[in-house]
This record gives sequence, structure tokens and C-alpha cells, in this order.
Amino acid sequence: MNIVKVIQQESKKYLNHVAIRETGSSFTYEQLLENIKDISQKLENKEIKKYARVALLCPDGADYIILVLAILSLNAVAVPINLNSSKKEINRIIDEMKIEYFIFDETLYDSNEKHVPFFISYKKHSFAIQHLNKKLTEQNEFESLNPAFIRFTSGTTGKSKGVVISHESILERTDAANQVLKISSQDVILWVLSMSCHFVVSILLFLRRGATLVLCEQSTPQGLATGLSQQDITFIYASPIYYQAMVSFVNINPNACSQVRMAVSTAVSLNGKVAKEFREKFGFEVSAAYGIIEIGLPFINHSGNSEFRSSVGKMLPGYEIYIEDKDVKGIGSVYLKGPGIFDAYFSPWQIRNQALKEGWFKTGDLGRIDENGFLYLYGRSDQIINFMGMKIFAEEVKQVLESFPEIHEAFIYGEPHDSFGQIPKARIVLQSTKLPLDIDGLRRFCYEVLASYKVPKDFECVDSLKKTMNGKTMIEQ
Repeated sequence: MNIVKVIQQESKKYLNHVAIRETGSSFTYEQLLENIKDISQKLENKEIKKYARVALLCPDGADYIILVLAILSLNAVAVPINLNSSKKEINRIIDEMKIEYFIFDETLYDSNEKHVPFFISYKKHSFAIQHLNKKLTEQNEFESLNPAFIRFTSGTTGKSKGVVISHESILERTDAANQVLKISSQDVILWVLSMSCHFVVSILLFLRRGATLVLCEQSTPQGLATGLSQQDITFIYASPIYYQAMVSFVNINPNACSQVRMAVSTAVSLNGKVAKEFREKFGFEVSAAYGIIEIGLPFINHSGNSEFRSSVGKMLPGYEIYIEDKDVKGIGSVYLKGPGIFDAYFSPWQIRNQALKEGWFKTGDLGRIDENGFLYLYGRSDQIINFMGMKIFAEEVKQVLESFPEIHEAFIYGEPHDSFGQIPKARIVLQSTKLPLDIDGLRRFCYEVLASYKVPKDFECVDSLKKTMNGKTMIEQ
């Protein structure tokens, strides 16, 4: 099975339908497939063979989509690299993922190794291609999985690892997600996210269903305003920072979302204050989604009910959840199983059955299910702060701090203490640096909402918080 062949088969009904629009140009599904075929032939001429691991470091855009699909059409394995990666990170990925071919934009990576120019037909964009010919000891087992992608976990500790996803798993997780997303050829989707981090469930699903992708410039918020000005957007797939921009940018008026039927928030938790302001401005709720590289989108909050705004929704059909070691409030470690689960970890090599616990995937997140079946998340299990034997969930405190008007973003951590075990502290990014933070007012606010032991004992103002390639705050600041 090959996901590109599935797209080719499913798109026969709408070959004349516009597949991708970006600034100054657009092309149909028929043109998309022609470009994929053209590039796959060129890649084949470069001797890229079945199951070869091909790293890709390229700017987002239509040509990026074409390149990835051309790689997949050859049954080679796409290894997307984030545009913000340092040269050290790129070289580590090349080494650890045993990359055999590296396709890159020469403006993004300065290589001293021998390489040949590579041109794609769309926009005549020039890329370089290197043949690295690295070997994998477990190659036969790797090939038996029918791999399509090697993606990277968020790596909140600063160390990410490769996740192998097969063509079959992609088909399963896109089918599962669409039971709620209900993407169709009538949808016009505003795209603003990094393609290296978001492709498997989202873009491949959108193309399977014949939707039109509007590729938005990455400049926030002006790019958002330009994309929304087209008036026919029906679906938005973005991270919280973009919804915050939509709320605050005066050039984006409420009528810009008059045709939008669903706006999905992914990657990191959605600030409750932003969600409330979005509802007030645009008249509908943002749908928070619980996306996990290893398993897809098992939870999407499409309730439209502000009562459940802080939840990631109910479990999608086909998935199962188990919460281990619950406390008195029902909060414990989240385990999941269901369609589209990953096939292996790469480097060190570990197939799925070895990585799972009796078929269950340990997400590393803390959560609880309420009486209505809605899942609430409380951060990572390694972010529990133990203060005098009492548990403090960093995510709960973070949400409270971020609801304070002067605070833009917060990071909660435990500092070791000889007498108390750990004491909670906070690093905060202010909405504005022009005015000093009202520390006393912030403390009073926290004591009104939180148990006294949960209130951070120290507040440190910083310019920014360190993030992983996927936009999650790193544990080690």
C-alpha cells in the first residue's frame, strides 16, 4: 500500500478542482499529480530507491508538498527536518537516522560535502541533493514495516527521537481523524503551520478528500489577514499563537471567519483566555485537539460548548484510553491504543510491540476523564512538582498564570529543596515590557484561585521561553 497511490485514486473525482493556492498562483489536482510524477522520475534518476531514507530541509510551500509526495510515491521514506534546526541538530539527525539522501535548500544549509543541483518543475526551485549512503543494521526489519515517514517526538527535554510511521498507519489515522473533522472537497483550508512538523494526519488527509489548501505566509499576523481575506475559508488548522494573533490583530475582523465551520488548535495547549476572546470576537469555539506523533489525533474537542473549553474533547471512535495510578481527583498517567499507532522507534531501534505496554502506548501526559467523557490534561508526568508530599500539576498553575492580564506565557517548574522536596517557581513572559509586573497583585490573584501550596514561591520575568522544534516548552530552560 502506498498513500500517494491512494491520493491518486481518490482524487480522480476532482482532477479539475484546485488543490493548492498560494500567493500569486494555484494549481489543480491534475497539475499536482503531474508535478509529483515529474519529480519522482527525477528522483528515480538520482537512484533514490525503495525504502531509502531521504531527509528534506526545504521552505514550506507547494514545492515542499510535491517533493514529499514524490519521495513517498517511490516508496522511499521522508524524513522532514525543521527549518529552525541548527547545523549541529541537522548533522545529528543525518547521523542517527542513517540518512541515505539529503535534499536541501542551499540557503538553509551550508555543506562542504559533494552534491549536485536538483531542480523541481514548479517555480523552477533549485535544491541540492547529497548521496550519503549510510547503512542500517535492521534494514530488513525496517523494510518489512512499509515505512513512509520518520518523524520526531517533541523532545521536551531537548532530545527528540525518530518515530517510524508506515503507509498503512497513515491511512488508518487519517480515516480515524476524519470521523470528526469531516473534510470534503468543499473545504478551503487555511494552512499556517510548519510542514516539517504537521503533514501526516493533516495535509495528507486534506489531499485525500480533495480539499483546497490555502498556504499562508508564515509572517504572523499579516499572513493570517491575507489568507482570511479570501473570504471562502471553511477550515483553519493552526497552533494557539495564530489564534491569539487573530484575536489581537485589528486588521482581522469577525467577518473574516463567517464561512469557517471549524478551527482546530494543535501542537500545544490553548490558553483559556485566548479561547474566550476568540469566541467573543468570531462567535464560535476553537476546537482543541490532542495530537501525538506516535498515534495521530485521538481526541478533538468539537463540542462547541464553552463549559468544556479547557478539555481536548471526547475520544474518537476506535481509540481506547486507560489512566494509570489515579489520584483522588482521577488524575493519572494517560495510556492510549487505537488505529494508526506508530510502527517503530528509530535509533535506538525498537519495534512497536517492544515499545508498548501490553498494547498500550504511554503518552507521558497526565490527565483525567470527567463524567461526560471529556479528557483534561495536566501536563507531563515528569512535570509533577512534589511539595512536602503534595502533588502540584504544572499545567494547572500555568493556565492560572496565563489568565492574568499582564502575562503572555508561563513556565512552571520545581526547584529542589532540602526541607520541602521541591518548591514551585515560575518563569513568565509579559504581554508588554513597558510596565513592571504587579507581583503583589499576581500573588493575590493566584491565592484566590489555587490552593496556597500551589502558588509559585518566586516569579521570574524573562524575554522568552525555550521551545522544542514542535513549539512545546522545554523542561530544561
